[in-house]
Amino acid sequence: MKITTLIENYAIDRGILAEHGLSMYIETYLKDGSVDKRILFDTGQTGAFIQNAKKLGVETEKIDCVIISHGHYDHGGGLSVFLKINKNAKVYLKKESLDPKYDSKKGIISFIPDVDLMEGRVIEVSEIMRVGESLYILPDIEIVNKEDTGLIGRDEFPDELFLTAVHNQKLIVLSSCSHRGITNIANSAVTHFKLPVKSIIGGFHTINDSGNRVDFIIEKLKSYEPESLGICHCTGIEQYSKIKTSLPETIVFYNYSGKITNF
Repeated sequence: MKITTLIENYAIDRGILAEHGLSMYIETYLKDGSVDKRILFDTGQTGAFIQNAKKLGVETEKIDCVIISHGHYDHGGGLSVFLKINKNAKVYLKKESLDPKYDSKKGIISFIPDVDLMEGRVIEVSEIMRVGESLYILPDIEIVNKEDTGLIGRDEFPDELFLTAVHNQKLIVLSSCSHRGITNIANSAVTHFKLPVKSIIGGFHTINDSGNRVDFIIEKLKSYEPESLGICHCTGIEQYSKIKTSLPETIVFYNYSGKITNF
């Protein structure tokens, strides 16, 4: 499996765009080395990920499906731009992701897709679904660690989903914002597959948190003994730095725009 981060809050290479948002391109492979599925996980805030995709050699018109992690503008905002380019890809999401989303400070934070472009292409995810060679969508995240939720007010984020790949009898967990908690997401994957964690990639939604919650996440991550952690987006730079200095330095990396990770 290869993961190319098409858009993220930061970029380090000239000509690669960044924005507050996240989009990852995933290729899964068959045993003979040929490409199995081309999958887009979120679309960032705008269509900027399309420009990065071209520079990174990703042919967006060939993508088989797009998966929306939850209903916020910085994860589904570029969906309509993508659907205008790609005429065939199915859209996987939980039905709650299309419900209006509000923030007391920002106001409306939903993404508003073009319903005409969506017609006949939406697949509502209500149970675990396989979308590639050993890649699965998991729609249920049980909150077993209340210390790590990231929930805003009364919103418990019933629209949130995440991805998990099984690689050499270990799990690669891909989250986007982890509103329901990255430790709860990892626990849900381990509980279902009964396998250890190899890697976790995504945002941890700790940007406004410090102290006890971040410390709790660090201790839980240590218990999983992952081989790598690709942290980004809504985690926060200070929180990322704390995690990196608290875990073996060789396993933690920042998952910036243009970053390519192979498994």
